[in-house]
Amino acid sequence: MASPIPAPVRTTQQKISVEDLKVRDRVILLTAKGTYFLTVGKKGHAILSSTNSTAQAGQIILKGGTNADVTEYTPNRIVLGGRLAYAFDEEALELVTTPVIDSLAHEPSPK
Repeated sequence: MASPIPAPVRTTQQKISVEDLKVRDRVILLTAKGTYFLTVGKKGHAILSSTNSTAQAGQIILKGGTNADVTEYTPNRIVLGGRLAYAFDEEALELVTTPVIDSLAHEPSPK
């Protein structure tokens, strides 16, 4: 009899350091407007999807986060109570942000 496949380990966190994320890690962000799923790629790239039908999603460049009011940018950090910050182009001057993050979880990639 085959052994069961272990469930992914998901940890709820207060903040996530972007530079500590590895390829195929997943970050799950719960907001008042839906759940956002971030699958990490190479060199700051990621794929963002969401249950929020109006969210701007797709292949992105992960930039870090902002505070809730989008007045302070925190490169390489995503924090609970803040917003995820990303761009669709390396040269983009303006960042796209999610709604305020109510819950933040990290799911490491399978080994």
